[in-house]
Amino acid sequence: MKRLICFAALVGLALALAVAAQETSEAIIKQARELSDQEKYEESNKLLLDLQKRDPQADTYWRIAENYYNIAERLPKEKKDEKLKLYALTEEWARKGMEKDPNLAENTFWTAVGISQQAVVRGIANSLSLADDIEQMYKKTLTLKPVYVSDDDSTISNAHFALCVFYRKVPEWRIMEWIFGARGDLDKSVTECTEAVKMFSNNHEYMKELGMSYTCRGTRRDQAQDVSEGKNYLQKVIEMPAKDQLDRIDQQDAKLVMDDPSLACGYSRIQQEEVSQSAVKKP
Repeated sequence: MKRLICFAALVGLALALAVAAQETSEAIIKQARELSDQEKYEESNKLLLDLQKRDPQADTYWRIAENYYNIAERLPKEKKDEKLKLYALTEEWARKGMEKDPNLAENTFWTAVGISQQAVVRGIANSLSLADDIEQMYKKTLTLKPVYVSDDDSTISNAHFALCVFYRKVPEWRIMEWIFGARGDLDKSVTECTEAVKMFSNNHEYMKELGMSYTCRGTRRDQAQDVSEGKNYLQKVIEMPAKDQLDRIDQQDAKLVMDDPSLACGYSRIQQEEVSQSAVKKP
């Protein structure tokens, strides 16, 4: 009987310690998110990386990846090498999360973000072979279980937004699909950004990219109404209150494209690039 009582006590203690550890992990994740919301991404990652050493879990990997992405996005455009390293870390940590839990939408999403941002830094013309994988990962995100949602975005809205950018930046030519399995589509770009803006109309980046998509489609197809619609959305971005550094960058970029709509198709925060058809070669 004494042995039974001792065993029960040990089981109870183990359960209590497990619950306490889980509560501690959740508190650390919450604190890390608060730091991220304050744009203190390095401090946030320090907490998360320390937690990963003690208590690895699938819900932490993507948060580390997201922080690396946010650090990279705030670097000046000329710091390409540093950006490339940070986007590679974004992909690396999100892939680790995918290995832990392939059904968690955030891990798949941030893996795709890491790959796509590395492609933009290296030049889309040099990275067209990645287009199909990137598109499929963003589409797959929409079918998986998400956990992240905030007042101005969610993993699902971010996936729609990412597809919007993808369909604008990747060339539309049919030869792309024949060679690489994926191609751009300005109609899909507008549709995907419209969906993201419907979900969160207070998001600067969504509104900016919807403006870019309309403006790009209008300039490429010589449709004045689309250009006008695009400028309307870009003007809204300029008028919306900026919450952080990226919002302020988006406002500057919106004004830049309003002044010169021809920049819309090749626009990104990292660099201006439009791919010529001569660059589309079989790998």
